[in-house]
Amino acid sequence: MSATAPPIARPLRAMGLFTGAVTADPTPTMASPSWWGADSECFDVRGTDESGSVSSAFVKSMIGHAGAYIDIPHAFAAAAEAGQRGVGPAVYAADPTAGILVLENLVDSSSTATLDVFDDDARLEQLIALRAQVREFGAITRTATVFDDIRTLTELATTNRVTLPADFDWMLRMLDPAEKRIAAAGFDLVACHGDGNVSNVLLADDGRMLLVDWDVAALMDPLQDIGVLLAEVRPFDSTAREAFTAAWGSFDQALFDRARVYGVADCVRWGLIGAYADHARPGTLEYSKLSDWQFLRARAGLGESAFYDRVNNL
Repeated sequence: MSATAPPIARPLRAMGLFTGAVTADPTPTMASPSWWGADSECFDVRGTDESGSVSSAFVKSMIGHAGAYIDIPHAFAAAAEAGQRGVGPAVYAADPTAGILVLENLVDSSSTATLDVFDDDARLEQLIALRAQVREFGAITRTATVFDDIRTLTELATTNRVTLPADFDWMLRMLDPAEKRIAAAGFDLVACHGDGNVSNVLLADDGRMLLVDWDVAALMDPLQDIGVLLAEVRPFDSTAREAFTAAWGSFDQALFDRARVYGVADCVRWGLIGAYADHARPGTLEYSKLSDWQFLRARAGLGESAFYDRVNNL
């Protein structure tokens, strides 16, 4: 590697990629208010080989602390299947040990979705249908509910003496009866993307809608996948009911309440992720801002009188 080659060239060349001249422009990342590439450093990589032909890729390099709460080989395997099925960008190569994922480069031909895109019911239905395709994935084998992830992340935070909100134990106490009622009712396990953040949606110029970032993908209750999406795009019940019906195929109040509880629990999970990331990588307010915002959303959801009614109706 030449002295002027970007650092990301070294792991790429170890994978047999971009062996000639190469450039790597960093792409935007943001933890707050939208978790946009915050677990990784991403690059628009372009190279020229000895024949003069040009190639390009979008390269995702996972940040060291992400391995503490992400099953990177599993996430990369899900991304690869998504690319094969046309649900996500094509994956050209992956090295889970090095934390390097090499994907189709859509930097110049796509945009990251924002909440206003899904104010349009037709666009939301398109996203719901896209997420439903994930249920056929074979690469998603991790089994975990949002409650399982909260326990794992709480242990991680405790072990590393991460600062958590003063009312965090109250949040756990509020979620406990909800988890027990859901477990008693039973649920199917299906493969799901599991992350409702709309920054995980790419809108390609050719009309494709694509899913990225498979870090929390798992075999889970499909109502959890619906619930985390509704928490993001339809925070109020008055508009969420119609979206729930589109996703589930019919409306059932008890199942709707379960989806909403999952959405609240997901805020606790992301609050924990943000808090741990802030502890592991101090010096930026982005992670702590995300954590504070997610815990605020969780606090609001757990504290409203409707939450008791939801739990009793599970």
